[in-house]
Amino acid sequence: MSAATPLVFRPSLAQRALAVLLCAGSWLVGIRAVGMLVNAVNGLATILHQALALGEPTTRLWLVLILSLALCLLAGVLLLLATLGLVLIEGSSVMVDELGITVEHAGLPRALARRLGAGHLPWKYVRSLEKGRVFFILRGGAPPSETTSDVAGTWARTNLRFLMVDELERLVLIILEKSPNISLKD
Repeated sequence: MSAATPLVFRPSLAQRALAVLLCAGSWLVGIRAVGMLVNAVNGLATILHQALALGEPTTRLWLVLILSLALCLLAGVLLLLATLGLVLIEGSSVMVDELGITVEHAGLPRALARRLGAGHLPWKYVRSLEKGRVFFILRGGAPPSETTSDVAGTWARTNLRFLMVDELERLVLIILEKSPNISLKD
C-alpha cells in the first residue's frame, strides 16, 4: 500500500440497502402515525370546545392535547435522525494510506460532517480505538515523546467517527498495525 493508492472502506451494498429500507419504513410508518395523530387532535379540539362551551373542566383534555403535540414533535425528530443515519451510512467512507486514516461523510455540509467525525488523523496521533453507543471512534492524541505544538495540539483533539464499513475486521487490524501509540477501549 502506498500513499498514492489508499484503501477505501465503505458500507457494503447489503448494509446500505438495509439502511434505505429502515429509513423508508420509518417514514412510511411515521407519516401514517402523524396522519392518525392529526385526526385525533382534531377530535380532541372539538371535544375541548364543547367542554368549554358547557363549562366542564378541561385540564385532562389540555393535557392529552399537549401530550399528543409533543409526541408528534418527537416523532418528527426521530424521522430526521433516521434520515441522518441513512445519509451517514450512504455517504461514509474510511480511507487508509501510509500517511494516516481519513473519514469522509459525503452528502453533509462540511461543518456538520466535521462535528460528526469527518477528518484526517496521521498514524502516530491515533491514541485509541473505541466502540461507542452508535459510532466507532478513533481518538487522537499526541505521542508521549513529542513536544506540544499547535499542529500536534490540533491532531491531539481530533476524533474520527464512522458508523459501519464492510470488512470492519480488516480495517481494525490495519489501524492496530499502523498506529504505534494506540490503546483499545470497549
